[in-house]
Amino acid sequence: MTQNSASATSATPITPAKSATCWAEIDRSAVRHNVAVLARTVEPASVAAVVKADAYGHGAVAVSRAALEAGAARLCVFTVGEAVELRDAGIGAPILVLGPLSPADMPPAARLDVAVVVDEPETAARLAQAAADETARTRVHINIDSGMQRYGRSHEEARALADAIRSHDELELDGVFTHFPDAAKPDPETTLIALRQFVRTAEQVGARQRHAAASAAAFQVREGGLDFIRAGIALYGADPAPEIPDSGAAALRPVLSWRAMLMSVRDVPRGQSVSYGGLWTAPRDSRIGVIGAGYADGLRRGLSPGASVLVRGRRAPIRGAICMDSSMIDLTGIPQAEAGDVVTLIGDDGGESIRAWELARRLDTIPYEIFTGIASRVPRVNVDGADREIEPSADASLVGKSIAS
Repeated sequence: MTQNSASATSATPITPAKSATCWAEIDRSAVRHNVAVLARTVEPASVAAVVKADAYGHGAVAVSRAALEAGAARLCVFTVGEAVELRDAGIGAPILVLGPLSPADMPPAARLDVAVVVDEPETAARLAQAAADETARTRVHINIDSGMQRYGRSHEEARALADAIRSHDELELDGVFTHFPDAAKPDPETTLIALRQFVRTAEQVGARQRHAAASAAAFQVREGGLDFIRAGIALYGADPAPEIPDSGAAALRPVLSWRAMLMSVRDVPRGQSVSYGGLWTAPRDSRIGVIGAGYADGLRRGLSPGASVLVRGRRAPIRGAICMDSSMIDLTGIPQAEAGDVVTLIGDDGGESIRAWELARRLDTIPYEIFTGIASRVPRVNVDGADREIEPSADASLVGKSIAS
């Protein structure tokens, strides 16, 4: 069912899986655009596309291909299993596995020709044996801790670890890197101090490549680009540091739009409550819509009350508690809305927009959690370009008629 011109956004139909009541549109042209923005920002450094966690919930294979088409030099994942998925999809680009290795990870890592992170001399020895068994030479990166207290070695330990890696002919010390804990803060001084210390240690270690900046530092600390940056949230079009004015991140384009079907519309008399627990009672005769997205899809229950969705280019407040598979919205001010309309949870509709940051602030979290929290049961529909018409092919049996109470 096609919406009227007030909410249509283009000309190519979007067709999510049959019976889908909500879906996420992934705009590959926005991925390519964001890679180009980042490349201009950090040149002469190159861009590594971080596609861990299924590309932050966007779909790792499709996002990887779009990023590589736009000139990304390599891909970053967290687990060897994520690297296996990309290789099985026929992606042959350089891949860096950023997470720790288990013994079971080492043989496939050697077979797949991916770079991995080694954090202990013992890990280097086991990896060298796995590489020898596979008749391979494995590229290794060393992580230097700049204050995260998560993974990585101290500056002193990194030098000794480099010597241990070089003692194995089966291993190649390919890179040394760090990750800044404070790069999103308006004052860059702490990050600059950490960068200078990292650069000194990297020179002593002598690896072929150095990388330090993720998305926030790419815009905030330009000298931190080094050989390549690791583009995560910026790749997906969310500002990594919105508190920093004029960072250049405004040029990014959102990649993900989240839509749902308006399943039914009903009249609710004044004084009647909506949804579980009576959290909202109609203060006047109201028109309430039911949308096909709930907390099992990733629409967090904490968004009720207070959050809105978009219907026909206008905001419709969520009313009552968000349910597992559906949510109720107030359509009293949008009398033309009807079952079968497309509802926007994240994205653009007419002249209105809802960004992931808006939902994140309501939940006291960050867009990373919003994106990765969209459930796997929500189909990802790949589109290319902003010019498209919202026209889902939902099973007709799912869409109800208007119901008068």
